[in-house]
This record gives sequence, structure tokens and C-alpha cells, in this order.
Amino acid sequence: MKKTVVIRESEGEQVPFFRGILVKSLVEIDIAFDDAYEFANRIRDELRDVSEITTDELRRRVAKRMERRFGHSKRERYELAHTRDRRILVLGNARVDCFSLGVLRHSLKACAIPNDTANAGAIKVHDILRARGEREIERSDLRNIVYRCLREHFSRVAADRYLAWRHFKDSGIPLILMIGGSTGVGKSTVAAELAYRLNVARTQSTDMMREVIRSYLTPEVAPTLQYSSFDAWRGLPLQHNAEAESNSDRVVDGYLSQVATMRPAIQAAMDRAIQEQEPLILEGVHILPSHLDLARISERAIVIPLILSTIEKDVLRQRLSRRGSETRQRNASRYLEHLEAIWELQGFLTQESEAAHITVLPTGDIETTVSEVLDDIAKEVTRRFPPHPKSLRAKD
Repeated sequence: MKKTVVIRESEGEQVPFFRGILVKSLVEIDIAFDDAYEFANRIRDELRDVSEITTDELRRRVAKRMERRFGHSKRERYELAHTRDRRILVLGNARVDCFSLGVLRHSLKACAIPNDTANAGAIKVHDILRARGEREIERSDLRNIVYRCLREHFSRVAADRYLAWRHFKDSGIPLILMIGGSTGVGKSTVAAELAYRLNVARTQSTDMMREVIRSYLTPEVAPTLQYSSFDAWRGLPLQHNAEAESNSDRVVDGYLSQVATMRPAIQAAMDRAIQEQEPLILEGVHILPSHLDLARISERAIVIPLILSTIEKDVLRQRLSRRGSETRQRNASRYLEHLEAIWELQGFLTQESEAAHITVLPTGDIETTVSEVLDDIAKEVTRRFPPHPKSLRAKD
């Protein structure tokens, strides 16, 4: 099917109509993604036989259908967001941005502010700016409005978290989030979701680190790296294996041997993040916070170590089974064959971390787990960067 060309009259440009761009613009005015996607599909179908359309004609068509589908208020918000002469410019930090409901909503959620408060708060701030007739606003003044809006219309906790987060972001020190746990607990899934929520571009898997390291270290130099974490004991000296007190001891000893080999690379990744002042998410079975020198970097970064765990063995078995069906390269039968070793390793990680006062989070619903991690981050940020409303009052 030939794509419809959208003519931007003011710039004299011609660009293809992209459904995804329309979906994004609808989500930014607080329309649920599924509804926005369905609506964008209908618009695309209507344009099937239209070879060219101007931006104004397209927006009128979208607005008219929005009135029928979502009501007048949503149509009005859409038209406001896409009327060039009513956009609100945000000035400061040597750049100019357009105020965006979606961006503000996303940043509020990153502060561990509840979704409903973040959504309603962003809309309320937008309404305040509209009522004041703002055409442009300094970034510091916008923060003032957001803080006061949250405090007056929602909660002191939400307002303080927002302000503490802004102080933290201005400080230049990075966030380093460390997610450990045994095979199958959902580390990579949680890490990916947190990277999205926190706008973290750098994520590093210790599995990938291990692949790189063992590509240049021979099996003679790093024998345990040739195996998975739960059967790394196979790379230990035979005499050591023979003297091990139990299967559990062997599993732990092999794992700790891997951790010792991986530790310099993990520490180096954190040092680089601090040097470049870039946030970093490290995830993997080799993240054992009690065996890392976190005190050395804690003054130069917000360091959040945590371990994920699965409470029931049957749940872990089900997750390991799904890994094989979801990823061809992962053989589920192999993981299930070593279920006992994986379970033993999880027990060690949990006990070791709890003894070191490292947060251990049982994994279940992804949204709940992510919310708990964001909450931990927000508490640490607020502790390190206490909110000072007086700094905002000085700008009134």
C-alpha cells in the first residue's frame, strides 16, 4: 500500500504519514495506548486512498473523529498541543524545549509518584500554564509550578520527591542501579523496564561481560567462566570438588569463583559511569553487592543494590520452562535439570544479601516489582538530596 504524503505547508516539506507518530501524540494527551493505537489504525485506513494531505487538513480530520470517539475535552487538548502559536516553550540550560504532557508525566513517574497522581498532576500543570497564557517559561519557574501544584492539589510526599529528584539531577552525580539474583527470577525484564522509566541509556548484563572476558582468558586461567553460574563448580580443581561438604557448597564455591573473576570488570563499569557522570543499570547473576566495594563509590553516586528472588520453587520452575519457549537459544530442559542447583544458589544470594542489609525483593507482578524499586530509589534520593522549598520561593 502506497503511503500517504503529509505536506507541511509552513516548512514546504513532504513526509510520509506514520501511524506511530499519531499514537505518540495521543498518548501524550492522556489517551490509553490501546485506544490510541486503534484510533490511529482507523485514521490510516481512512487515508488509504489519499495520496497527499496537508498537516492542517490531517489535524482537522483527526480532531473531528476524536470528538466522536473521546469527547470534546480530548479534542480540545489535542488541538491545543498541535497549534503552533499556542505551544509553550521551556527555556533554560542552554536549550529550548516545547512543554510536553508526556515528558512531564514520565518524569513524575520516575520519581516514584503514583501513576494516577503523575497523570493528573501533568494535566493540572498544563491547565495552569494555559490559564496564565504562558507562551514561554523558564525551566526553574516551571519546576516551581510543578512543585506547588503537587503539594497543593495532591500530596506533600509527591511534591518533595519531585523536588529532591530535580536537585539530584542537577547535581551531576549518576545513579547506579545493581540488580542481582539467580537464573530465572526476571532480572533482565525488570532492568529493561526500569531503564525505560528512568531514561537510562546504559544497561550492562554481567552475562555479556562474562562472554567478553572468557573470549580472551583461556580455560586454564579462568576455568569456572566456561560454565553457567549454577554449575561453575565443574571448573574447580578436582581435589576441591572431592572435599566439598555438600552439593550446595560446591554450587556456591563455583559461583563465588566466577564472581571473583568478574569483580574487576563490574567495578570498572561503575567507575566509568561515575567518571562520565552517566546513569548505569547493571544486572546479572554475578551482581553480589556484599562482595563489591560499594563504599568507595557511594559518595560519588547514588548506588542502589538489590537482589531479586522467587519465593516458590514451582514458580521458578515455570519461569525456567518459559525461557526455553520465549528464546530459542535457551534450552529449558537444561535449566530444569539444574533446578535444585539454581534454587540452592538463590538461597545463598538471599541469605548473603540479607546479612549485609541489601534489599531482597520477591518477584511477582512486574509493575509491583518496578514500583518497589522506584520507591527505594526515591527514598535514597530524598535522603541524599533533601527537598528545600525555600530555594523555589526565592524565585517567586
